Amino acid sequence: MNKFITYGIFLIIYFSLSKSLSPNEYGIEYIQNNQRLSESIQGSPVSVLLVDIHTTGFLIKTYYHKYKIIYGFQSYEELIIRTSRQFTEKSLPYIGMSVMRRGNSSNEVNFTPLPPGSIFIGNKSFGSWKKKGTTTKVWKFFRVYRQIPKYLGWEDFTPTLKFHKELLKREKQSLPFIGSNDEFGLGGSITQIAFPKYFKRQKPNSVDFNLLLQKYINENYIK
Repeated sequence: MNKFITYGIFLIIYFSLSKSLSPNEYGIEYIQNNQRLSESIQGSPVSVLLVDIHTTGFLIKTYYHKYKIIYGFQSYEELIIRTSRQFTEKSLPYIGMSVMRRGNSSNEVNFTPLPPGSIFIGNKSFGSWKKKGTTTKVWKFFRVYRQIPKYLGWEDFTPTLKFHKELLKREKQSLPFIGSNDEFGLGGSITQIAFPKYFKRQKPNSVDFNLLLQKYINENYIK
C-alpha cells in the first residue's frame, strides 16, 4: 500500500511541476513552421527578424520565439509565439537575422536567412548608393527612413555594394548568408550586441565559492 501511495505522490508532483514550470500560455499562438509564420504576419514590404529564443519548463519544455517585424512604411511590431523543439533547433543559428521577407506583392515571400534589412538594401524607395572613397559604394537610407537601421540592430554596420551583390547571390541560391565577416546569426558580433537577451541567458552565473563557504560556516558553526 505504501508503494502505491508513494507512486501516487510522485505522479502528483510530476504533473504539478510540469504544469507550473511549463504552463500553457493562453493568447500566445502556436506556430510550427515558416509557412504558418508568414500567414500570421500581414503587410508588405516587411522584414521579420528572429531576435530571441527562450525555453521554459522543467519536465515538459515549452519553446518561445520572439520576432521583430519591421515594415517599410510604418513602425515595427514584436511578436512572441510558442513553437516546437524541432523548429527551435532549426531556427537557432539564425538569431538576429531576417528569417522571412515579403516584397511589394503578397506572393513574394522568402525564408532564406539573410542579414537584417536585406529587403530594403538596394530598394530605391528607401535609399540610394553613395560613393565612399574612390572605389566603394555604401547604402544610405533616406532621412525619412533613418530609424530603420536602429530597428534592424545594425549598430555601426553599413552595407556596401559588394556586400549587397553577395547577398543577392546567396538569396538566389537559397543559401543562408551571415555576412561577409560573419557579423550576423548565432555567432555574429553585431547580433550579440544588438539582440543580447538570448546570449545573456546562456552565460553561466559566476559563483564565489569563498563567500558560500564563509556563509556556510557562519550559519552552522559560529554562534
